[in-house]
Amino acid sequence: MSAPGSIAAVKRLLSGTVTALVVLAAGALASACDVTPSAASANGATISVTTLNSQLRALQSTVAGACLLQLENPQLTSYSGEGAGGSGTYTVAFADAVLDNQVGDLLAGQYAAARGITVSSSDLATSKSDFEATLDGEISAAVQQSGASGTTSYCQLPNGANITGAQLLAGLPADLAAGQVHNQAVDDKLLAQGADLSASAVFGYYLRNPAQFTVACLSVIATDTQAHANQIVAQLNGGAPFAAVAKASSLDSQSAANGGALGCNYTVAQVKQALQVQAVTAGTPLAPVQDTSSGEWIIYEVTSQSVEPLSAATSVIRRELLQTTSNVNRVSKAVVGFARHSDVAINPQYGTWKALTIVAPVAPPPEYLLASVSGGSSGSSSSLSVNGAGTGGTGGTSGTSGGG
Repeated sequence: MSAPGSIAAVKRLLSGTVTALVVLAAGALASACDVTPSAASANGATISVTTLNSQLRALQSTVAGACLLQLENPQLTSYSGEGAGGSGTYTVAFADAVLDNQVGDLLAGQYAAARGITVSSSDLATSKSDFEATLDGEISAAVQQSGASGTTSYCQLPNGANITGAQLLAGLPADLAAGQVHNQAVDDKLLAQGADLSASAVFGYYLRNPAQFTVACLSVIATDTQAHANQIVAQLNGGAPFAAVAKASSLDSQSAANGGALGCNYTVAQVKQALQVQAVTAGTPLAPVQDTSSGEWIIYEVTSQSVEPLSAATSVIRRELLQTTSNVNRVSKAVVGFARHSDVAINPQYGTWKALTIVAPVAPPPEYLLASVSGGSSGSSSSLSVNGAGTGGTGGTSGTSGGG
């Protein structure tokens, strides 16, 4: 239910085509106590290799990290990020995507500090609540999208239930989760300078967007042909109970056992968008639609719906008001302007800073690569070491050690 600019949207212009992933607090990134090599620096503050590798491990090895990757960049997964050295190593492309966003977060925090913006404990509490509510909506949408394509979402637990926003944060390492909330608070403070978050504005949004806050319980019946689906719709319109017909006729055995019920983790707005319909009436079947992956014809019905109270919707509404396109663009433009005049340096093993993004290192021509022990060509997928003493390899396939 979030606006197009949700979760670290302020920094996305800093990373070119790389979608924002998961963030750390500026204070954690610039720790003066960390003596490991620097992965990157911005205006004198450093991001250590240890900090980067800790985040890469969390993304690759935890359920919460895999879910967060799916929310922020569906093209990247914990598996696609694994380097040639196996578990605990990471492709340069994967490391660069994460480091790129870390640099963006660091610059945004520095820009906010330059404007005199500070984050209080109260700000953190509010941002945590708002952030969890936003994650809930994005997780629900991601699970629906995965289901429509016949795959299982990384945001689902083994029992099929959705991970909640609170569970996602709790499943990350404590410093990483705290960084997520801190950076969200910084974003919120920057965005709030151009947004109306008054009680009247929140209430007005609530009244104008009823479908967004109407929870729908959805059921389905899967059939083999359109003609068969139309026959079942006629039965339902004639008064046949949806649950009974689903149990007797649906090809989807899992939902059929529950009378076709998929659950109540949807809003009417999400149902209308997913099924491309203008209106939804509880208890009335919708026209059959064909599933492109299975070829089956699916009949959907919202079996019941209820309106969320304003108190439950306030966190999501605040996020929507903060993240209007014009407001996100305003702050993004300001942060990008600050970044253009910043001193940013990248450890050569990860690449170089160019046009406000990290450009991966270019592999040397094959004739300059060392021969393997067996005497043959060493290939182009050697792993990079943590301290930057690389042994060749390409920017797109080399791994960087997961150790600190």
